[in-house]
Amino acid sequence: HAVMAMCALKFAYDGGSTPGRLREVAPYGLMFGRTNYLVAAELGSAEPKSWRLDRIHDLTLLDKPAPAPKDFSLAAFAGRSFGVFHGDIEDVVLRIKPHGAADALGWRFHSNQQVVEQADGSVLVSFRASGMLELAWHLFTWADKVEILQPASLQTLMETELQNALAAHQATTRPK
Repeated sequence: HAVMAMCALKFAYDGGSTPGRLREVAPYGLMFGRTNYLVAAELGSAEPKSWRLDRIHDLTLLDKPAPAPKDFSLAAFAGRSFGVFHGDIEDVVLRIKPHGAADALGWRFHSNQQVVEQADGSVLVSFRASGMLELAWHLFTWADKVEILQPASLQTLMETELQNALAAHQATTRPK
């Protein structure tokens, strides 16, 4: 109702850097997927953020007008990120090795992706997006089929996430 009525919302949010803090926001829309999100800007800010619906509680509709900016596009907002996490937008280039090329040709990594088949049977996938941590998590599912060519920071992040996962699994004791 708040989105359609362009009214502000007040809620406690159990996420972010200050869990439980009360927020007053202008709601711009909803995104549904594996997790559902309210897209809203805190009052006094024009920059929208994604708020997980399952972390919102004590929700109150405020008697304050809070329309989205006239040029706001929920699709464009969603398209800035690989998933839902936003940050600096980076140029991403992935090389899908020949044994994963068929899967890559049928997969949509991002709405602005470009896919180019290579002579060696590999596929180059390039796009601009933020959300590198979420992208690294996704690339786990491609296992040895993917090579990160750009950005270098994504490759470093992937290595760190792999090392953290390996350390966590090596640290557990296995029953004999």
